[in-house]
Amino acid sequence: MSAHPSDVNRPRRRLRGAERRTRIEAAAVDVFARRGYDATSIGEVALAAGVTRTVLYDHFHDKRDLFLHVLETQHELMLSEIAGGITSEGEPRDRVRATLAAYLRFTRDHPSARRLLLDPVPSGDIDLDEVVRGYLEARSDAISGLLATDLARAGVDLSSTSLPVIVAVMSGASDGLAQWWALHPETPFDDVVDAATRLLWNGLPRAGEP
Repeated sequence: MSAHPSDVNRPRRRLRGAERRTRIEAAAVDVFARRGYDATSIGEVALAAGVTRTVLYDHFHDKRDLFLHVLETQHELMLSEIAGGITSEGEPRDRVRATLAAYLRFTRDHPSARRLLLDPVPSGDIDLDEVVRGYLEARSDAISGLLATDLARAGVDLSSTSLPVIVAVMSGASDGLAQWWALHPETPFDDVVDAATRLLWNGLPRAGEP
C-alpha cells in the first residue's frame, strides 16, 4: 500500500529537547538494568532511545553521568511510591497493605527500575557500586523513618537493633515477593497483597514483645 502524497511530503515532527531527554532516560534505565553499567555503551542507549550519540551528549556528559542520573531519579520515584503507602490514611494495618500494594505496583510498572536499584549487575567500578549500595541504605533509612511511629506503638525500641532488622526483613520479603509475582503474573494483585499483609501484620503488632 503506497503512502498518501500528503504523508510523504509532511515533514517529520522534530522532538523537543525535553522529549529527547525523556526518551534517553527511559532507554538508559532499560539497557543498564538488562546489561549492567560496564557492558552498556553510549551507542546502545542512543539506539534504544532513537537518537544519535551527538544528541545524547547534548544532554549528558558521558555514560557515568547518565548512569548516576537515572539511579537518582529512579530511586526518588521508588521512594515516593513507597512513601505514599506508608503515609496513607487509616489504621496501621491499612498502611502496611497500602505500602505493599504501592511497592508491587512500582515493580510491575517499572520492572527495569527495580532491577537497576535492587538487583543490579555489578558495574566493575568500585565507586559506582558504592553509590548503588548507598541507595539501598537510603531506602532502608527512609522506610525506617516512615515506619518508626507504628513500630514504636508496637513496642519496638527504636534505639535498638530491632528497627533495622525489622526493616531489612520487610524489605527483603517485599523484594522476594515482587520477584515471585513477576514469575507468576497470573496471580491476582489483591490476592498477593492480602496474603502478604496477613503474614506481615500477624508479626508486626508483636514485634516489640520478648
